[in-house]
Formats: sequence, structure tokens, C-alpha cells
Amino acid sequence: MNTLTLVAISMWMCALALILVSYRRQDGSTEMGLHTSLGYLIAMAPRVLCAVFMASFAAELLPGDLISGWLGSESGIKGILIASFAGILVPAGGVVAFPLALAMIKLGVGIPQLTAFLTSWEVFAIHRILAWEIPFLGLNFVGLRVSSSFMLPPLAGIFAATIIEILNI
Repeated sequence: MNTLTLVAISMWMCALALILVSYRRQDGSTEMGLHTSLGYLIAMAPRVLCAVFMASFAAELLPGDLISGWLGSESGIKGILIASFAGILVPAGGVVAFPLALAMIKLGVGIPQLTAFLTSWEVFAIHRILAWEIPFLGLNFVGLRVSSSFMLPPLAGIFAATIIEILNI
């Protein structure tokens, strides 16, 4: 059994355990939880379906040799830095970023580079900074947050490479 299967089984077991706990409370929380879950499923299913198609087509249409050359395992720190910058440029949420990451894996992007890419996307999503952080928290705070977090994506990529090297995976 692979890791993804174990994670999926674990998540389902946790969900079932929470359903049982809510059922034992007998306060209507089971029905409310199932109703909310159904709402999330209805909202997310089309997005996930679209994301799967996006990932499949992106992997086929993107220039694989070019991307694997820039961001493959052999690209080292240069690839980590490129991936760190590229993550900033993804102007969307997880429905776009994770299918793109899946396509990148299929194209041969290294795990350290992908780690830097996703960390950068999480920390410096330009759409979130412009739409939410600056208007709500102000330019001074955002400037301080961005400058103090600037090295996180490259460090995450370097740490991932180190862990891969130590564990020989």
C-alpha cells in the first residue's frame, strides 16, 4: 500500500470517528455536520474535477524538457530559487496551485524544488497580498511580513533536499 492510500484511509477513519463522536452526543451535531459536508461536497466537486483536468492537460502541454531542466532534481539550489520565485506568481488558490504542482511532478520537477514552489505560493501569494493583506493590514505590516519571511521558500527547499539526502529517498 502506498503512502497516499494510507493517508486517505487515515482521513476516512478520522472522519468516521468524528461522526461517531457527534452521534453519541445526540444533540443534532451529526445532522448539522452531514448537512455542512454535503454543502462543501457540492461546492468543491466541480472545482476538484476541473483541477484534475487542468493538471492532466497542463502536464501534457507544458514544455517538459524545459521545466525539468530548470526545476528538476539536478537543478539544485538554482532550481530551488527559480521555484521560489515562480510560486509567487501563481495568482490563484489551491484549486490551481495543487493541480499545477501535480503536473510539475509529472514533468520531473524535483521534490526540493516543488517544496520551495509550494512554500512560496503559500507565503507570498500575490493575489492574497494585493486583495487582502495590504487593504486590511496595511503596507507597513505586509512589508515587514514579506521581508521577514523572504528566505522561507528557499530554506524549505534546501531542508527538503537535506532530508532526502539523509534518509536516502
